[in-house]
Amino acid sequence: MTERTWPRGSEWRKWDLHVHSPASHGFKGDYNQFVIQLGNADCDVIGINDYFSVAGYREILRRLADPSSTDGNKAYRESLEKLREKTLIPVVECRMTNVLVNKKGAGQRINFHLIFDPAVDPENIETFLKSQQVKGSSIGNRYSDSQFLLDDVAVDFNGVLNDLRSDGSFRDRFLVWLPYDEYGGADGINPKTDKLFKENLIYNADILGSSNKKQADFFLWKDTAYTEEEYRGWFRSRKPCIKGSDSHNVNDELGKLKDQASQAVDKYCWIKADPTFGGLRQIINEPEDRVYIGKLPPKLEEVRANPTRYIDRLHVTRTADADTTDAWFNSDLPLNADMVAIIGNKGSGKSALADILAVSGNTHCDPTHFSFLNKARFCERNGKLAKQFEARPVWIDGTESTVPLNARPDMNGVERVRYIPQTYLEKVCTETEPGQQSEFQAELRKVIFSHISDADKLGKETLDELIQYKTEELKGQIENARREISRVNIDLVRLEEKAGADYVARLDALLRQKQQELKAHVENEPPKVEQPGEVSPEQKAAYDAIAADLAKERETLNGIEAKTEERQQQQKTLTEKIALARKVEGRIDNFESDFSRLKRETAPDLEKLGLSFETIIAITLNKATLSDARDKLVADKEKADTDLDADNTEGLPAQKTACLERIKALQDKLDAPNKRFQEYNEALRAWQEKKQAIEGSADKPESLKWYEAQIDYVKTGLPADIEKLRKQRREVAAEIHKCVAAIRDVYKELFSAVQELITASVIIKEGFKLTFESSIVERTLQADLFDRYVSQGNAGSFYGKEKGAAVLEELCADFDVNEAADALALVEKLIQYLEFDMRTAQKTPTGIASQLRKNVEVKDLYDFLWSFGYLEPEYSLKLDGKDLSHLSPGERGTLLLVFYLLVDKSNKPIIVDQPEENLDSQTVYRLLIPVIKDVKKRRQIIMVTHSPNIAVVCDAEQIIHAHIDRSAGNAVIYTMGAIESPAINRYLVDVLEGTRPAFDNRDAKYYVQ
Repeated sequence: MTERTWPRGSEWRKWDLHVHSPASHGFKGDYNQFVIQLGNADCDVIGINDYFSVAGYREILRRLADPSSTDGNKAYRESLEKLREKTLIPVVECRMTNVLVNKKGAGQRINFHLIFDPAVDPENIETFLKSQQVKGSSIGNRYSDSQFLLDDVAVDFNGVLNDLRSDGSFRDRFLVWLPYDEYGGADGINPKTDKLFKENLIYNADILGSSNKKQADFFLWKDTAYTEEEYRGWFRSRKPCIKGSDSHNVNDELGKLKDQASQAVDKYCWIKADPTFGGLRQIINEPEDRVYIGKLPPKLEEVRANPTRYIDRLHVTRTADADTTDAWFNSDLPLNADMVAIIGNKGSGKSALADILAVSGNTHCDPTHFSFLNKARFCERNGKLAKQFEARPVWIDGTESTVPLNARPDMNGVERVRYIPQTYLEKVCTETEPGQQSEFQAELRKVIFSHISDADKLGKETLDELIQYKTEELKGQIENARREISRVNIDLVRLEEKAGADYVARLDALLRQKQQELKAHVENEPPKVEQPGEVSPEQKAAYDAIAADLAKERETLNGIEAKTEERQQQQKTLTEKIALARKVEGRIDNFESDFSRLKRETAPDLEKLGLSFETIIAITLNKATLSDARDKLVADKEKADTDLDADNTEGLPAQKTACLERIKALQDKLDAPNKRFQEYNEALRAWQEKKQAIEGSADKPESLKWYEAQIDYVKTGLPADIEKLRKQRREVAAEIHKCVAAIRDVYKELFSAVQELITASVIIKEGFKLTFESSIVERTLQADLFDRYVSQGNAGSFYGKEKGAAVLEELCADFDVNEAADALALVEKLIQYLEFDMRTAQKTPTGIASQLRKNVEVKDLYDFLWSFGYLEPEYSLKLDGKDLSHLSPGERGTLLLVFYLLVDKSNKPIIVDQPEENLDSQTVYRLLIPVIKDVKKRRQIIMVTHSPNIAVVCDAEQIIHAHIDRSAGNAVIYTMGAIESPAINRYLVDVLEGTRPAFDNRDAKYYVQ
């Protein structure tokens, strides 16, 4: 008979290894009926199980081996043909000689089953059974007495195992199945009286018999009440639990398990393996993942519920019009729905298959990252060779499509597979600056976005779009606050300059200069001239008349000068008010424009809510009042301008000139003595005016009293004004920080679904120590501060590139910028370090301006520090406490794969090309394998690998070995099957381990336990 193969690899199949035949005493039915029962059994593998006998098994083999047999009716013959498609395994049920007191105090015999490899000659098994001793005699010719075998035969458990293990015909070709919580099971053994015996039985058993999940979990070491060391001491290794129908009647439904009342229930023993003894052996290596007791394994439920998400098979063939002479591809590849590992030597076609599968599923990955289907290889010369071949993927739901191998991704089409080529993974993992805008972070954000519910996505297509939408108003508030910060800094810098020693010294110097000017002026008072006394009455009368006219004109001149000064002050005040009115008008216009924009942007959203913009916001603008006030100010200023206009014949300057001319004309009428007296009076008046101008007033700039007032203000009023502005700036900066914190909280809300997944996943939480942290971080403070504002070449706290950077780093470490108070305190501390040289014990004052780069103003620095542009809200992912930017390429690769495999919700097939290239073997074993084993329960995974850890330790359900036959026109040959397939097993050893001798050589040199 041709050796059967199962190219799709390990699949879930129903196994019933506890089926009695007519060779068992008390069996109801004959062999013809038994064949019909076997052929119609709802299971793929049947263990023909008899008491100390394989006679029933041999009889069925005899019937199957005789193709010319015409025994039985049509139903029998049809069943016999069906039976040829099933696997039969010889199982011998034995009873131990040990009679024990069970938990209830009664005597109990313990059963065990020996499952033999069908490759063992049944005659050898019979010979072994016949040699067993019963009361001093071997079974011998009583072997055919089924009642004797049932009632009287019992053997020593350890003796039988020792005999089998020492016999070359049976060594490694049988398994011990020990019933546990069933009739004749070991659970009944009283642990108080026979603890060691019970432990010995379980320790030496390969498989236990139980359908109780709690009991099965205990043998899988899942009960946390015990340590791994305790389990290992009791059981040696984790033990799989299976169950059979224990059928003794041809009317039983094989495959179905029975309840305590021996009634069939809709529950089966599923084993994921080739239907072979080698497949059964794999449950010993993978006791948890390869056995399921129940109606249907969860993965089969998943596949049946989502047939559009699993590739059933792939056809790769030449096109009808292909003219190439090379063979290349002619493959029909059935694919396993769990994990497929593609192996092969270098240049064997491994990555070719991955690329073809990716193209077949319309991956959106950039083809430049493909290893085989790229312009430098199979798609060279504009795809001349590639377009002569096509791939036809068939999905489990039956849908299929045909794609030429030179096809490029249709970015508008549905991406049905996720592809991570080796070169792309390397690129992403080796980025020098994996910040927020890196491809590495972009890939993580794609996966995170998949966990946000459709409702919470708000119609957005990417995480960045959603974040932008939810933070837009907050960012607008930040910008408004930053503009206010800038306005405050203008006034503050002006006041701080006044508080500086240089400004005060300058005021003192100017005051002294004014005082000296006043002193010199006082000393230069016009010499007094006495009024002439000896004059005639006529002269006196003439003088008095002229003097009266002069006094009148001088009074008029004083009035003109007073009015001129009044008009000049009025002109200054009006000019300022007009500018202020126009500025307010500009602000109102801006507000009106902003309001109009708000209405345009908000009205459509409000309409969706069934609301009207006007019913929510209504404002009244009466700009006419402001315009009228401004117009009156302009009119008043125009009048003042006219009065002060030198060209206006009726203006004050013209009036003063005319008055002075009249005074001069009157003076010219006087005699010499009186003329001198009047000149003296005029000079004295001018001297007094100048003296008054030098002395000035507190509100007249550059006068003596103004300087005195300024110095007094610097000493008394300025500190309070500076503190007032600083307080105002702190309050606005705190509002900026509040908005940044609100954006951080938006991240926290959006990432909460992933956070819950991480919290719930033991693999992620404990194996990876993966955490999300919502925080505000400073990323660019040092770079921006030293590159754009502060010179590290100037003597001060931050002098020297490396030392200055270290000082800043140490300073920042003392503050938690997540807290507004700390963020504000950090800025104040930085300013203190710029005002004083903290390197010296005296903390020498330096002044901020001396620390700045060329053409940088203090206001520029203030705007930078207080606007918090260097603070970024971030919801960061950390691996073992390390920020993403601090991860090695290997750690980044591991993390990215974890996200793709475990966190990504898409559940579409994922294809990964040699993920181990950037990972060390320990990382693969410790971190990646648990993830892969967990994810393949709900997703189809296809991996190209040359790592035995990934292919074998992950227990890939299907292995595809790739090979190119250069002598046959570059024919790519793919051989498929399960790990337990002998042919595939050889490929695994040769390709992944470097041949068996190489593996044995390494194994012999390892001594670490």
